[in-house]
Amino acid sequence: MDKKNIRTENFLRLVEEAGSVSKLARAAGYAKPASLHQLRARLSKEGENGRGISHVLAAKLEKSMGKPKGWMDRRHPEKKAKDTAAQETVQTASTEQTVQAAPFAAREGDRVVTVTRNTNETQITLTLNLDGTGKGHFDTGVPFLEHMLDQIARHGMIDLDITCKGDTHIDDHHTVEDIGITLGQALKQALGDKTGIRRYGHAYVPLDEALSRVVLDLSGRPGLVYNVDFVRALIGRFDVDLFEEFFHGLVNHSMMTLHIDNLSGNNAHHQAETLFKAFGRALRMAVEFDERMAGKMPSTKGTLTD
Repeated sequence: MDKKNIRTENFLRLVEEAGSVSKLARAAGYAKPASLHQLRARLSKEGENGRGISHVLAAKLEKSMGKPKGWMDRRHPEKKAKDTAAQETVQTASTEQTVQAAPFAAREGDRVVTVTRNTNETQITLTLNLDGTGKGHFDTGVPFLEHMLDQIARHGMIDLDITCKGDTHIDDHHTVEDIGITLGQALKQALGDKTGIRRYGHAYVPLDEALSRVVLDLSGRPGLVYNVDFVRALIGRFDVDLFEEFFHGLVNHSMMTLHIDNLSGNNAHHQAETLFKAFGRALRMAVEFDERMAGKMPSTKGTLTD
């Protein structure tokens, strides 16, 4: 077996040890896991003339996973099944501890919730801090969705940690929709009775030729108006129709009114990114506390939950 194939074999071994491509990317210091997802996809397609894994990346992966120098270039047939099982047990225990201890630092008084939602199609654990600093950690099996969720976290200035094991071998539909549902449930819990918040939020966000507008009301009444005509059906392998399913799930379970309008754009990636950035900005505005509204309910009804 040549060096290229050995490195590929060891890369897949590291993915197994880390628990997923996303977790390996996080261990290696990547802010987003998309590059390693793309690497795995490329390695699975490359023939004899493929370029394989570079020396620089091999060294980075070795260091991040505590392997000795040159480990990526050697075969390791001595690994036994029971060792793999033990590693999986350690990884599972580590994951559980992360969820229980919260995946990011929270200050006293922060609006932090953790929601777990398990069905036959998806198993999701989501932690949300509405008063965070814009940190996002994602392991969902859907790289482009993770890129969009990161926009919500960063531009909404919320901390968001989402782990999902879904039936992506069928397609991404259940994973995307159910993450929207779980995020909506978390938002509803974190907001409580909504006393003192601004309630309304809006944002216009451009990205080159694309421009989107998002307006929302944490009204206690679910409603989605979604006016987005994507210029193509797929972004990579991601079906853009699933974005509407995501927002339907979020709206119905957070009990918000949400208007999303893509006003221009001829690049589907740009269109999508402006939607999620604008949503994050609008959400940030709506959930923030208004000093002049302190202790008051932002509704003449006296409630936004019934």
